[in-house]
Amino acid sequence: MTLASADDRMSVTRLMYDATIASGLADWGEHSFSATLELLVESCRATAELTPAGWGLLRKVAVRHLRNQLYLQAFLTAHPGTAGQQIVSPVIITGLPRTGTTMLHNLLTLDPDSRVLRFWEGLHPVPVGSDGEAVEALVRQAETWLERLYTMTPAFRAIHYSTARGPEECDALLQNSFASQHFDDMFRAEEYSQWLNHSDLVDEYEYYKLQLQALATTDERPRRWVLKSPSHLGYLDAVLGTFPDAFVVHCHRRPAEAIASYASLVQAVRAPHTERVSPRDIGRHALRRSSIAVGRALRAREQRNGDQFLDVAYTKLVSDPFGAVVDLYDRLGRPLVPATAAAMGRWLTENPQAHRGRHHYALDQFGLSSTEVARCMADYCERFGAELGGPTEAFRRG
Repeated sequence: MTLASADDRMSVTRLMYDATIASGLADWGEHSFSATLELLVESCRATAELTPAGWGLLRKVAVRHLRNQLYLQAFLTAHPGTAGQQIVSPVIITGLPRTGTTMLHNLLTLDPDSRVLRFWEGLHPVPVGSDGEAVEALVRQAETWLERLYTMTPAFRAIHYSTARGPEECDALLQNSFASQHFDDMFRAEEYSQWLNHSDLVDEYEYYKLQLQALATTDERPRRWVLKSPSHLGYLDAVLGTFPDAFVVHCHRRPAEAIASYASLVQAVRAPHTERVSPRDIGRHALRRSSIAVGRALRAREQRNGDQFLDVAYTKLVSDPFGAVVDLYDRLGRPLVPATAAAMGRWLTENPQAHRGRHHYALDQFGLSSTEVARCMADYCERFGAELGGPTEAFRRG
């Protein structure tokens, strides 16, 4: 696809039309995120340097999320009580990218009393009822999607491995409003990035909540949502405004390690569809995104009830993951029953760190130094020095 043809096919009007044809639906309801999609597309035109395949990818992604909007609106019209569904005291795991959030989420997923977003649900967050064939079709689609991802980006298998039936980052739901760190990392879209870094995302989190409410309508019994995404870190005001009784599990790792690993992830996802990938630009992006998110999180936490926050040390999570989970359950006041504890033990035995390949990274690969990172993250390191390597407990309230 040339840039000219991309211009023809990437207008928001054309993308919305293609989504209506693909879905057979036309009611967009009151939730409109077309301006955000237009910002993303125009920003990619200005700075992303996408290959023809990259433009094709962006178009497919945009149509898929627009299609999800139409599916959700149809569900809400057919089930007008959806917005009244209660979401009680969800557990929301966040932190800088690459701080152990995925391991922790995988462990908590094994509790039958936890409700998590499955990967196949993230791709299609609208209930299909009790139709087992429909669910299996969505699972097969998710498996195909993952196969394509790992074929296009082999390094991602070691960086962030997923399965169709396994838990998925709930940022997948924010992608349906086009307000997502996923797009910020995948595309060098500078104007979009600037907007995302400084937006409050209040409307987007309400839409995110609607999707959780819709998914829960067919659950056989109420369970506590356990959600996870590093992208929540910069939007804790919106998260807790949407879920006032949520518990936020904040994972911590030395910034120099986390940011180097994060930059490596960004390079892996940008390289297949970008004409020119600059490691230095990626380093700037990772540091800027991390420092802004942490700064916003610190301000939000100063204004909130400290009992809602549980701080997790990456060092503890890696050295004694089961002990870290036991501590977490104790702090949440939840019982860790023997069957769940045994399932967690089996998962840890079957999934040792780096068993799908080792992820190599270093700050200097991306034009960064530990001194520069320390300067940008000074307030964070001062506030959470103990969790970043000091001899204290893995979890601390406040």
